[in-house]
Amino acid sequence: MKKYLLGLLIISLLFITTGCKKSIVGKWKSIDKENEYYYIFNSDKTCSYEMTVARLDCTYEENDSKLTILYNGTENPVTFEYRFEDGTLIIKDDTGNDNKFVKEKEPQ
Repeated sequence: MKKYLLGLLIISLLFITTGCKKSIVGKWKSIDKENEYYYIFNSDKTCSYEMTVARLDCTYEENDSKLTILYNGTENPVTFEYRFEDGTLIIKDDTGNDNKFVKEKEPQ
């Protein structure tokens, strides 16, 4: 019985620690009403930044609260701080502004 309870406790802790982490993977739409743009983060660490008139492909890495993006055609990656608040992805740009994004629903 003790082994069963210990196993259940370990599984519960693993679920809690892995299940609470928000995933950046998905299509994120800016909530900026003046400029509509998207970040799309794929599970294979590729991404894209899409605006009405252009698209930039990229790769990314996550490390704690840091998001490092290397845009195709550039040599130097850009690192941003990011966090989640109430289902909103917030990326702090290089000027210190919080850019807010909401996750788009997957097509059904």
